[in-house]
Amino acid sequence: MRNRINYLLSGCLVSLLVPAASGAEPVDDLRVYQTSDDRQQARSMLVNYFQEKTQVLWDERDKELAGLDSPEAWRARQQQTRSRLPEILGDFGEKCPLDARIVGTLDRPDYVIEKLIFQSQPNYYCTANVYVPKNRPLSQPGVLFTCGHAADGKAATLYHEACLGLVLKGYVVLALDPTGQGERSEYFEPETGKPLVPLCVSQHHYLARPSWLVGRSLAGYRTWDATRAVDYLVTRPEVDPERIGVVGNSGGGIMALLATAVDPRIKVCAAAHPGGSMEETYLTGRELPKADLLGLIAPRPCLFIVGRESGEESGHRRKMDWMRSYYRGLGAEDDRLQMVLVDGVHDMKQPKREPAYGWLNRWFGKEVEGSQEPPLSPETPEQLRCTATGYTLRDLKSESGQSLNAAWAEGLRRPRQLPEKPQAIDEVRAGIREAVRARIGLGLPEQRAVPACVARGVVDGEAFTAEKLELESEPGIRLPALLLKPKQGNARGPVVVHLSDEGKPADSAQSSLALELVRHGHWVFSVDVRGAGETDPRDRAKLSPLTRYDAQQFRFDSCAASATSLGTTLLAMQTFDVIRTLDWIAARDDLAGRPVVLVGEGLGGVWALAATAFDSRAAGVACVGTVPSYRLIVDSQYYACRDYFWVPRALATFDLPDLVSLVAPRPMAWIDPVDAMLETLEPERCETLCRWPRDVYQGLGSPQKLQIMQTTGGTASRTVDQWLSSLVQSGR
Repeated sequence: MRNRINYLLSGCLVSLLVPAASGAEPVDDLRVYQTSDDRQQARSMLVNYFQEKTQVLWDERDKELAGLDSPEAWRARQQQTRSRLPEILGDFGEKCPLDARIVGTLDRPDYVIEKLIFQSQPNYYCTANVYVPKNRPLSQPGVLFTCGHAADGKAATLYHEACLGLVLKGYVVLALDPTGQGERSEYFEPETGKPLVPLCVSQHHYLARPSWLVGRSLAGYRTWDATRAVDYLVTRPEVDPERIGVVGNSGGGIMALLATAVDPRIKVCAAAHPGGSMEETYLTGRELPKADLLGLIAPRPCLFIVGRESGEESGHRRKMDWMRSYYRGLGAEDDRLQMVLVDGVHDMKQPKREPAYGWLNRWFGKEVEGSQEPPLSPETPEQLRCTATGYTLRDLKSESGQSLNAAWAEGLRRPRQLPEKPQAIDEVRAGIREAVRARIGLGLPEQRAVPACVARGVVDGEAFTAEKLELESEPGIRLPALLLKPKQGNARGPVVVHLSDEGKPADSAQSSLALELVRHGHWVFSVDVRGAGETDPRDRAKLSPLTRYDAQQFRFDSCAASATSLGTTLLAMQTFDVIRTLDWIAARDDLAGRPVVLVGEGLGGVWALAATAFDSRAAGVACVGTVPSYRLIVDSQYYACRDYFWVPRALATFDLPDLVSLVAPRPMAWIDPVDAMLETLEPERCETLCRWPRDVYQGLGSPQKLQIMQTTGGTASRTVDQWLSSLVQSGR
């Protein structure tokens, strides 16, 4: 644990690259794209592809909505979305008892602030402040206050002041700490409390990514907590359950909208500057599902509050345009959906708070209270604290989002058992193959033309020649590649298709498994699947560790999340690119007829494994420095592996060892496997994870063809070379 804490504090990255080649060999540029325009176009390819594909879906949606000609039709459309909420936000099971308790109070002349702790999921504790007005007739409207991205959560000054303003106008207010904020930090040094992942957005992203693998989202976690907060609010005798509102700003603004969308008990919404990176990322995509979710709010009154100097007006009007069609379709008056522009930037200062007061007053029959904010007497964050030291994990032994995900994963699927009859093994594997194909959304037309290929030049090096090529996997997707041919070696040996999440080599001096293999005498076809290498929209050298929010990384993650709107996943698309590479190799005269072996590094090992599982032309596969199980990621509190996550609810259907079982009885090797922190994984642990594929290989009479290999002395390339040589010697 100490080593992992040191890693997280230092921000160091683990490198799996082999050492650079020695000697004075001239450095050759191996990049396929040589002009700045070509390079920029390649880096923009993935984003442009998703924009074009999703625009088609928007056009189809617009056409569908245009055909809704009655309030009943619009309500049916809303119900269609409501029935898909677990698919969009995630499945959080049955509601558990709240086990709510007040652990302290602050008694003030006009109100009481109660310190509330409740569980939204078993042993998953939420901290909140409940503001109860004094000297008011029962019962009063209740308001859920959803906090934006402030480290102090409910105790952040501007949010606390908003709650004070509301309680002074007679509202019973519940202000909730979001996960990763306030007293609900999930990633910190146990002894000192020092954050290992910064609070707010960074913690949200860090929890959100692996949550996808079990079918949960950050938006789902926050929405579920909000719903459970309303469950508590309506139990209070001071609260009129028919008059429940929600107010929030920024990330809390979008949560105010989402909470209203999913919970019909909320009758009025006031959202200031609504938006949040992971609050607006859903298991079925980003913008399209958001438009459908916001459509659930109609016809309830909803106010957008926007600072003129925030520069956000147009973006929020776009959200309102999505919603407006529902309001009008349901016959609601236009005044139920409004925007107010006020002075200021993106914050929740008094000019934004007062429109929220006025909006709630209007719809809850409290106009006499007025919208002007009275004088406030704020408390300190320490006074508002519910736990002893400010950490639910430490003080209450609370579950975390990660531990809940791990427990949920445990119940998603039973361990596989080998059939008693050997002939039934293939039937079981056929079922797994079809289930995996459906889960990742892999489409493989039986009739496929050979990919178009453009020659981009040849490099004549001292030890090899490199053909620079560009393959068209599908319209709009071009894959830069290198065909590396040794000047000495086995001209009839297997062709090695090399795949790496770091991309193919950029120059001849680079530390690269592909270059090491060609220098060992192997023919190597190194290809950048979409989103890798020269087509990676990120500058990987400038990426922050995953423990820190990074705008570049989020743009990539947004592309991966958007794939689900298309009924597929980025994994399926990248697998398809590998299979299209096999199509091209099979049609090339000097390569056709030779065995093809896939070797993937890092996440490239998953692409290689999936392609081999779905294409029998691959004679074998080796995964080098790859995490061999999604469970390793979900079960680990911390992770450093990148981009493994974006298959929603993958673990309900398969784990990576299941793909290995689909490769059998062809040769497969885990070479230097790693855990979620990219640290060496013990062979015994890898063997345990691969119990099912080991049984399959045994049942098919080829137990020796599944290997777990560790490099001891030398480099990973030497281990891969030895494995390839063993294939040649065995005739495979």
